[in-house]
Amino acid sequence: MPRAVIVGGSAAQLLCLVVWCVLYGQWPSLAMSVVLGLGSALVQLGLAMVRPGTLGFGDVTCTLMMGFAVGWFGLTAVLLWWMLMGLIGLIMLGLCKGRGGDSIPFAPAIVLAAVIVVLLSLF
Repeated sequence: MPRAVIVGGSAAQLLCLVVWCVLYGQWPSLAMSVVLGLGSALVQLGLAMVRPGTLGFGDVTCTLMMGFAVGWFGLTAVLLWWMLMGLIGLIMLGLCKGRGGDSIPFAPAIVLAAVIVVLLSLF
């Protein structure tokens, strides 16, 4: 994903969360969202640095943006998100290997897992 999209999306998302907090006073949720989003991105950055080339910086920044959304729902949601990211990533890798490939773009797994967890958290 282009960095401008990620930066713009992250800024718009944080602005929406701040507006929500101003209207409804859910400041602890905003703090949790920011801490868990940044923490998730830092973990992803660490994983990218352990083995360069396996995860790109786009995956790290995508994790930041999705982490803000998932982090709003708390630590349990973030842990579920990470498990789903891994599961979806493994499924995607298995499908890709079946066609002769050995790498996948990971951003779709990050986004799909986030959407699933946010939808589950709403109900």
